[in-house]
Amino acid sequence: MDKARVYVDLNEMVTDDIALLSKDDTKADSMGSIITFYEGLPVSLYSDDASNNGETDNLIFEGTAIKYDLESYPGWQHVKWCVRIDWNSLMYESDMKFLQLLQIEIEKDPNDLLGFQKFLICFKNHGMDKDRMVKNLEKIKNQCDVKATDILMDLKDFIVGWYSQDLSIN
Repeated sequence: MDKARVYVDLNEMVTDDIALLSKDDTKADSMGSIITFYEGLPVSLYSDDASNNGETDNLIFEGTAIKYDLESYPGWQHVKWCVRIDWNSLMYESDMKFLQLLQIEIEKDPNDLLGFQKFLICFKNHGMDKDRMVKNLEKIKNQCDVKATDILMDLKDFIVGWYSQDLSIN
């Protein structure tokens, strides 16, 4: 995990953006530190999930601790804290790793197209589908200089198959 995060079960949604967080004022994060909740506390979160290959690939996202009236929810009245989820921050752990490693690869050798092809194949083999790869490239395209943007466009060509068959990642 990129940093300490608090577990949230996304099967315990109260509304479309509010999930149950804790029955107590505190909860251990993924590194074992105790987090004490208060209204408005920014909380880094994760929920368990898996890749297309069945490998662990947690969802990671951000939220804000809130108190929410659960009187009308039988079985949940014991819950003291909820979290308002920022769905715009949601991504898989593998997406974050993909973006971080891609930036390193670009800085290392921006002209190594075969190295980029191997990079993409590695993520494909670990369950990242082509649509997610393209979405990840789109996320960072606007944050890059012109040279890096050109590289990202080449990578997109690998992914969607616009390069020759021997360079495509099919």
